[in-house]
Amino acid sequence: MVRRAVVKFGGADLSTGEKIRKAAQMVVNSGIKEVVVVVSAMGKTTDELIGHISKLGEISDAEYADIVSMGERTSARLFSAALKSLGVNSTYFDPSMENWPIITDSNYLNAKPDLEKTKRLVKKYVEPLLGKCILVICGFLGKDSEGRVTTLGRGGSDTTAILLGNCLEADEVMLVKETEGVLSADPKVVPSAKPLESLTIDEMFTLARGGAKIVRPESLRY
Repeated sequence: MVRRAVVKFGGADLSTGEKIRKAAQMVVNSGIKEVVVVVSAMGKTTDELIGHISKLGEISDAEYADIVSMGERTSARLFSAALKSLGVNSTYFDPSMENWPIITDSNYLNAKPDLEKTKRLVKKYVEPLLGKCILVICGFLGKDSEGRVTTLGRGGSDTTAILLGNCLEADEVMLVKETEGVLSADPKVVPSAKPLESLTIDEMFTLARGGAKIVRPESLRY
């Protein structure tokens, strides 16, 4: 039985209100005692925001990061509200809050988390709430030492989930996908590709570096 888990949902799993409620129901039905949910932006929200930004003219990286962060910040609120509508206690974490735990450098568009500072804040703000409610945390986002919003680069929600799993010493980190599993090759290229029952970190890293859109390879360092 899994006691403590981090569960990450990607944008495709959260593209509509119905899908958000279904994902929330999955978490409630999982039976896991201590759960942290990491959410991406709904559907194509990030791409849409980037499209709008491209029409604005020149803006700073800090402004860019602050604007694109709105996708995940909205998702966290919606997911937490969905959990509450199912009769479950929930709270969300947003970079604007004092208790935000993920601290990074000031590279706004591809920030690197500070593992030691993040671990310290996760222990202070996140761990004490486990088991009391289901926590929802924005994926992809961080905050620098000056309190400004940063982003972890495309696919950064995977990094958020695995980083939190490390800091919380979770039993499992679950990256929920709209597929039946990881295949041995791209089925569009190799029709005979077979599902793989398990992978080592090294094998997963090789697949990801080779273009498999399963997990962001950089996230595996955590």
